[in-house]
Amino acid sequence: MEKQIMMYSLDTSCFYTDEEVQIQTKLRGLKLEISALKQKQNKMEQEAAEQMTSGKLKLLTQQYDTLKEEFKILLQSNTSTRELRKESVKDSNLIAVFDSFLTRTLNINQDEITKDLFIVETYYFKVLEDLIKYGFIYEKHKYVCFTASAGQIRTKKTMFIKESVWERHHSTLMCGLDPEQINQRGGVNINKYLAYLALCNTATEPWPEFDIQKSIVVDDFVSPVQTTVDFIDDRTYEITRQDMEFPIVHTDGCGMILPRKSVKSMMVRLPWVKGLLVPFPFDKFIREHNREAKHAKYGRVTDIYGVEHDILKEKIEVIFTKSQFKMWAYYNSWEDYKEKFTRYGCEAAKCNEEEDKIKNAKLNYQMLQTLTDITDDELKDLAAKTIDTIQNIGSRKETMLGVLGVGEWNSNKNYYQQALEHYPELLRDTYSKEILKQVKKKITNNAKGGKIYIDGKYTFIVPDLYAFCEQLVLGEGEPRGLLADQEVSCSLYPDGEPLDCLRSPHLYREHAVRANKVNKDIGRWFVSKGIYTSCHDPISKILQFDNDGDKALVCREKKLVEVAKRNMEGIYPLYYEMRKAEPELISSESIYKGLEAAYSGGNIGTISNNISKIWNSGQADLEIVKILCMENNFTIDYAKTLYKPERPKQVAKQIQSYTKNKVPYFFTYVKDKTDGHVEERNESVVNRLGQLIPKVRLNFNAANLGYFDYRILMSGGSMDNEDLKTIVINEYTNQDQKKRFMEVVQMNGDWTGDNQYMYRLIREKLIQHGGDPRHVVDILVEYLYVHKQSSYKTTLWSCFGDIIVDNIKRNLRTDAQCQRCGARIEESGQRLKYCDSCRVEVQREKTRERVQKYRKKTV
Repeated sequence: MEKQIMMYSLDTSCFYTDEEVQIQTKLRGLKLEISALKQKQNKMEQEAAEQMTSGKLKLLTQQYDTLKEEFKILLQSNTSTRELRKESVKDSNLIAVFDSFLTRTLNINQDEITKDLFIVETYYFKVLEDLIKYGFIYEKHKYVCFTASAGQIRTKKTMFIKESVWERHHSTLMCGLDPEQINQRGGVNINKYLAYLALCNTATEPWPEFDIQKSIVVDDFVSPVQTTVDFIDDRTYEITRQDMEFPIVHTDGCGMILPRKSVKSMMVRLPWVKGLLVPFPFDKFIREHNREAKHAKYGRVTDIYGVEHDILKEKIEVIFTKSQFKMWAYYNSWEDYKEKFTRYGCEAAKCNEEEDKIKNAKLNYQMLQTLTDITDDELKDLAAKTIDTIQNIGSRKETMLGVLGVGEWNSNKNYYQQALEHYPELLRDTYSKEILKQVKKKITNNAKGGKIYIDGKYTFIVPDLYAFCEQLVLGEGEPRGLLADQEVSCSLYPDGEPLDCLRSPHLYREHAVRANKVNKDIGRWFVSKGIYTSCHDPISKILQFDNDGDKALVCREKKLVEVAKRNMEGIYPLYYEMRKAEPELISSESIYKGLEAAYSGGNIGTISNNISKIWNSGQADLEIVKILCMENNFTIDYAKTLYKPERPKQVAKQIQSYTKNKVPYFFTYVKDKTDGHVEERNESVVNRLGQLIPKVRLNFNAANLGYFDYRILMSGGSMDNEDLKTIVINEYTNQDQKKRFMEVVQMNGDWTGDNQYMYRLIREKLIQHGGDPRHVVDILVEYLYVHKQSSYKTTLWSCFGDIIVDNIKRNLRTDAQCQRCGARIEESGQRLKYCDSCRVEVQREKTRERVQKYRKKTV
């Protein structure tokens, strides 16, 4: 997914009237004066400062408070349709978003700036209310409220769409539904409706191979699990340990696809449909059980509407589950949905497909801080890979390339990474050294904040689909499946290996140590790289996961498994009854009320930080952590349920005794907190880890990098036009200095490595001045690599990386490098490790070693 489009991200101040803007400007000026006076007070002696500034500060504060009340009254008095101020639609408000079903439906082209959609962040709810109830006007077009995804709700952002565009495309985006039809069936949970509608805005790529006629939707795989839990009453906050049996929806968000259609698990999006599809040969399952029964006994299943389907006869390729089909209750049948899907030109799309190579991951502070009895020696063991990386960033080629993202696991390398892959000699250049300095600093700070390399990988969490088919196809009420309680299956690791299964966010003690079961029989059915969980195991309650694309960090790090197992003794899953909100009729009023409640009641960051305060206090109270974990999950669901439990006074007092403290010291590395905002360093787990991470001076002394020749980056054509060189270099310098004012923010913090829109503009301007882009590249390479010898070449690589990579591929006669000195080796019929001179030296070294071994034996 590399295609991006541009849209404007605004805030509610962009819709102020002229009178509101005037007052807001005065408020901003008063706020600056107040801030300046307070800073002046801080710099002066307290008594003298108060005498000099207290009167004026009091007056300014009163003026500010009075004017702010006037401003709020003015906002409340507005009854007209607001207009988007033209001066707000500017480049500094542009954001980049990836291609989606929404952008493809609206025919928005790559890199195009669209005015069909606007994102608005809420500062004043009254303005948002006006925008939702009455829409807004821009360039004589009316815009209406479209949606707010779960992620946008967390950041108080709402998406608006041009009304004429909505009227033209709403049947496609909503697959034939409209608010009136939904209301006729009793309405819907408003914020769920908005989140489901926002699925069309997920970054995806089309999935043209999908045939909706060969798909069905069936009930989810649900079975009871018996286990011991810590039950929390959300009214009294009383915690009791109980043996309970409760139903678990194992396929919550998960469906199946035949392996011949996809051997990889992938997340999919259709209108009102979302979740994970995992390859599973359900056709083979049916045929094998029919052979055992000696007749066609199995293969007919009933969908969620009560219609029977013959899986083999209908050539079904995809089986969705009810939990994936979010608006199933508003269609008469799956046939009704399929007909509308086809009639309105809807699209199936995929995202987050399982990787061919999965790289090793890192632990984070949340996962470490709950291992409260870990020793310093155990921490050193866990941190060994990270320390080795930090110490060898400048001296080992493989380490350099790895930390720069050059590896088989990276299937989306940017141009600079591609260049390093083909021409590692680039590591000798000052630009590479500058990047490595920044990377080394980042790795060091991350490690001090708990982010350390471990033998573990993130992979999709998948239910036992064999057990699902036993229930769906064979009709077994209590299927056995292929995995017993406390077993998982992950083909990334060997059979019998104990694995620590983790998931973020990790708030309570949530290390699920499980035995890995991998054998030939399981391999016939579990064909993805995911981690398959047992239907007899309450692991989903421990790790708090769904199966709609959630990933687990699966670790076989022996020391981590050992420590985790010890710390999980006596720990049981938390259990509490979650709430559901009643459906409402869709209207501008109900949409505003739902969003206002969600925007003002869903902040989980504070709770998460408070939990960290407790874990790092030196005397962690597990009972308080349990309560805060419950509150956290109610807060996460608040946008959907509009319910949060109310703390009893005594419990609130207990929690306050911990949460009144500052965040732990290591937050200076995790969240860039300053010394005044963190506690003193104590002996908590992550603080101790931080002191084990060494401060290492970066020395570039790798011996096998080879000789860097800048001409390899050039097209090789002659360029004698000195005037043209001067024009191109001056324009490059000018654009390079101005680029920080042109940067485009990527939506949701996603980042591809290059700010595509900004660098495309710079590239076009340079080509306008320099003509042939190959000549521009040659001029800039010679200037930056020879004359200026610049340590900063991001603009060059981001604008012209494609041409430079092509030049490297064309200019290199061989990809082979000597493993000892890095010199290029002429390819012959055999694979050579060394150049001629190094081969002779290596043979001498081996001879010396043999002689020394022989002498030791004869002594």
